[in-house]
Amino acid sequence: MNLVKNTLSEQIYQILRNDILTQAIPLGEKLTLKTMQERFGVSSTPIRDAFTRLTEDGLVNYYSNIGVNVIELNRDDLIELYQFMGDLDSLAITYSSHYADQTQVLSSLSESLAQAESFRETDTARWISCSDQFHLIFYDYCGNSRLKRAAEKQRSQLTIFSNLYETDIAVQQKIAGWHTRIYDSYRQGEIELAARQMKEHLEESLEYALKI
Repeated sequence: MNLVKNTLSEQIYQILRNDILTQAIPLGEKLTLKTMQERFGVSSTPIRDAFTRLTEDGLVNYYSNIGVNVIELNRDDLIELYQFMGDLDSLAITYSSHYADQTQVLSSLSESLAQAESFRETDTARWISCSDQFHLIFYDYCGNSRLKRAAEKQRSQLTIFSNLYETDIAVQQKIAGWHTRIYDSYRQGEIELAARQMKEHLEESLEYALKI
């Protein structure tokens, strides 16, 4: 595999992260320094750097000088994860409502919805990306870096499962419906309703994840 030397750790990180999020590397899989050196044809240093970043993302457990194990999530873990993300996303909605230029927030949300609709049933990967972006927009305008960092780590774990169940067209339709309702409530100034709808949306998504 040909890699650009000055961005080795970044490239390896992105490749492994994508492999975990798409489950090309399954939950619980052990990744050793030796096997990764053989795969990428590099020294251990950029691989250790990539492992460290994956650990920060909450996607692996890192054992120094040995390697990593991809996380494993049981039923209780999933319940905690989706409930917590529902709380964080709802809080991001509330914080975003205080952003000075609400026209900009609404424009970003509207554009995200339109893009998602254009890809639904035609390009699953890009639809999933737009679906995730709808949630992330609220963090872009929430004005709280700590909230955003907390959400980024948790969302990485959640994405492992959403990448699986969001390939279902019927599920895509239901998620699109939730996003539209949340947007409409937010646009009309019904912030508490939008926040509550976001939590309900994550509760339903939890059911999809549990089936997976």
